[in-house]
Amino acid sequence: MPRSPSRTDVRPAARRRRGRLRRILMLVLAALLVLVLVLSGVAAWSVVRAFPQTDGTLEVPGLQETVTVQRDARGVPTITAARADDLLFAQGFVHAQDRFWEMGFRRHMTSARLSELFGESQVPTDTFLRTLGWHRTAQAEVAALPAEERGYYEAYAAGVNAYLEERSGGGLGLEYSVLGLQNRGSSPEPWTPADSVAWLKAMAWDLRTNIEDETARALLAGDLDPERIADLYPGTPSTSIR
Repeated sequence: MPRSPSRTDVRPAARRRRGRLRRILMLVLAALLVLVLVLSGVAAWSVVRAFPQTDGTLEVPGLQETVTVQRDARGVPTITAARADDLLFAQGFVHAQDRFWEMGFRRHMTSARLSELFGESQVPTDTFLRTLGWHRTAQAEVAALPAEERGYYEAYAAGVNAYLEERSGGGLGLEYSVLGLQNRGSSPEPWTPADSVAWLKAMAWDLRTNIEDETARALLAGDLDPERIADLYPGTPSTSIR
């Protein structure tokens, strides 16, 4: 026998429920879209607010005369000044503009204070670095510098600190915004000449990789003639760069 066609009537109440669910879904999607836009805006602002001012005029206390900073297409600065102390002051200011997070991080490393930034996981590293005593040595060397040379380091530090007077927290770099989420009490200390000199110790440590060869060559030099030493440790062929 042929089956009679079936029929389902949709009641008005069910239709209203479907319409209400559709509106709720649209509101949720709209709220998510707004949230994404807000978070994107906050993220962009967090990055952009740390960018240095690279045009116009800046009034910076501490300079004796006007200094000009020109940047090429890659952002590399060229500093022109009439006085050596102004030149070094501006160099410190520009370095802080471009890369203070790196400077601050390296200062914590050379002074064996990484755990202040990253917690207990860095205590073994700090213990090792404190044993090396880079920052203590730098402080002693700065104290022994002639007044003129020490003044150069002080001018550079004054330029860094002039920038730190203008900026704080995330304004110094996106990394400080992230760091502030776990370490709200952290803020950069004023820069000192010893902070600059201490990095020279870290650079020397990084360049020590051939110390075994240098030591062996020095010991052999007392027993072998120069020609034999040259055979064992040939020099690097010189190449001209045009």
